[in-house]
Amino acid sequence: MSDLTDALLAAQAELPTAIERDSQGYGYRYTSLDALIKATRPILTKHGLVILQYPTFAQSVDGGDESARPVLATVLRCGGDVISFDTPLYVTDKTMQGYGAAITYARRYAWAALLGIASEEDTDAVTDPQNDVPF
Repeated sequence: MSDLTDALLAAQAELPTAIERDSQGYGYRYTSLDALIKATRPILTKHGLVILQYPTFAQSVDGGDESARPVLATVLRCGGDVISFDTPLYVTDKTMQGYGAAITYARRYAWAALLGIASEEDTDAVTDPQNDVPF
């Protein structure tokens, strides 16, 4: 196994499967980003794992038109080994506050998903088809 796999395996043995849901939003409770990082970073550090997250852009082609789409890059590193992925940023409020909210939301989801942590209630809610994510 790689250093990353070994370190992640050891860290996951210590990481919680869920963290106290300390925030409320739109009818459900969730773990805030700061609570998620506070509960996991010491364990990651202990095992030589580092998570980096930053906003960037991904090139996309739609009907022959090339454009850049905002994404959040998430990188997990251990030594020279890396896992990385991009999460689309859906900025509904076209202000810096809206952009910041999209980044925070994506960071929380990506951090928890990368580590296999349940950070919000599983509501199995029915979604409004008009507001579905287009992918």
